[in-house]
Amino acid sequence: MPESIFYATMKLSTSEEVLCEVLPQEEEGEEFFVLSNPIIIGETPQIDKEQGVVMSVLSPRKWMLYANEDVTIVYRNHVVSISEMDKFGVDFYKKALIAAKCSSPIKRKVDTKNHTGYLGKIEQLRKKLDKNYNNSPDLTTDS
Repeated sequence: MPESIFYATMKLSTSEEVLCEVLPQEEEGEEFFVLSNPIIIGETPQIDKEQGVVMSVLSPRKWMLYANEDVTIVYRNHVVSISEMDKFGVDFYKKALIAAKCSSPIKRKVDTKNHTGYLGKIEQLRKKLDKNYNNSPDLTTDS
């Protein structure tokens, strides 16, 4: 598989169509795609009674609404089809991505101190290291 990022539309086995930036990967014989900023486009029909026509209103949203990261992995066996977007598709995607991010319920990074793996803030660590350094025995020029 080529290892370069491109804009794509992916049809998944769940019947979702996802627009995203894609980086195809393979590791230990397992093929997968790294998706960056995946979005889906909802379509709602509206009737214009005056003109007697049905119009579609497109509403972009993040594919994973509550995800803190903008990158996710999809394994090859979950992809029905993938196609690189043309210039029109890429322009549409970039505009839709802005709208999707604005309407997302998660608009900021998750505060790490409330999650597993939190070790401390940089300022706290700096103070601790400064204290350890200042209280350490001086090295002689001979060592």
